[in-house]
Amino acid sequence: IKMLKKILLTPKDKENEPPSGLVVGDRFRRVGILNPAVVQKENKVDLYSRLIYEDGFGSNSCIVKNQCVLGEYGPRIKRDERGFPLEELVFQPSSPFGNRGVEDFRVSYVKDEKPLHGFLVNYDGLNARTEYTRTNDNGLWMKFGVWFPNLNFLKALELIGEQGGGRYKRRWEKEYIKNPNKYFLGTKDCAMFPLKINGKKGIIIRLLPDMQIVYVNDPIELAREEFWEETIKSLESKILLERENSWEESHIGLAGPPFEIQEGIVIPYHGAVMNPERNYRFGLVLVDKVNPQKVLARTKKPILEATEPWEENGVVSGKVVFPTGHAIHNNKIYWFYGAGDKYVAFSSMDKKEMLKSLGID
Repeated sequence: IKMLKKILLTPKDKENEPPSGLVVGDRFRRVGILNPAVVQKENKVDLYSRLIYEDGFGSNSCIVKNQCVLGEYGPRIKRDERGFPLEELVFQPSSPFGNRGVEDFRVSYVKDEKPLHGFLVNYDGLNARTEYTRTNDNGLWMKFGVWFPNLNFLKALELIGEQGGGRYKRRWEKEYIKNPNKYFLGTKDCAMFPLKINGKKGIIIRLLPDMQIVYVNDPIELAREEFWEETIKSLESKILLERENSWEESHIGLAGPPFEIQEGIVIPYHGAVMNPERNYRFGLVLVDKVNPQKVLARTKKPILEATEPWEENGVVSGKVVFPTGHAIHNNKIYWFYGAGDKYVAFSSMDKKEMLKSLGID
């Protein structure tokens, strides 16, 4: 599918001016802005993007919020009197787990519930730990001390055994050899399933190389070590999606929050190939509303991949389109994505095109 692509946010905007309230060293430079969480209210959209920067303490990252309006010609960023995007600092690096930066933030909801559920990845140089946060009014994000997975990495290796033909164990052993000081089992790309299943909240996680779904009565359960021990012991039963296509050779992960359509629940996801170079592409899967582990349709080819020079070799080398949220306006779906690990961009398609990519007429 040939889709319009356009850059929305760039690190060149206010390149040497830090977000107001961010604690920085004696110098500052924006390096990349990417991978936005998306919150839509009618034609207004808030983008919660990861801002990568360098200062006197080295390389780091935070989460900033920008606003845009959806119109006839797509998203338009709100700007100040100087022409720079309006910006608000939301999360900045902090101890104990985020002193080397906060990474991708995902926002999702559960039908008929008011709160927006946020999942924030924190990085301390060794471990990537996801933190649960929530807001009722899209203003103040409340934290509850829920960090997960709360499980020792070597313990996880012991518990996983030969599940999945040993593919988890092999993948995790490689990860441990690469980083032997790693302590926690890590997950990224988390979001709520938009419907409750048997009265419980479904949470999509990513334990390499697949995507899984776990169920809780309350997100505070994610902080319990026993919860993760039981999850790893029975991980095969939690599989939501496995790799299937050549463009998903290395791993897959959630691209943005799932959303409901008449035909089922659409789960956007990314697939990655790491050799001979990093190449992240984007696809969709349609799952059953009652049983999310029942796949109804899936794109065979990526619907979005790097075709522009600015979608390559940004902060890290390789080709990267990395959608992390969407908005729907006038029957168009706007995919907001990190382009080349450097910019926030968007692409769009109508619902008919989306269904056609899934093989549904």
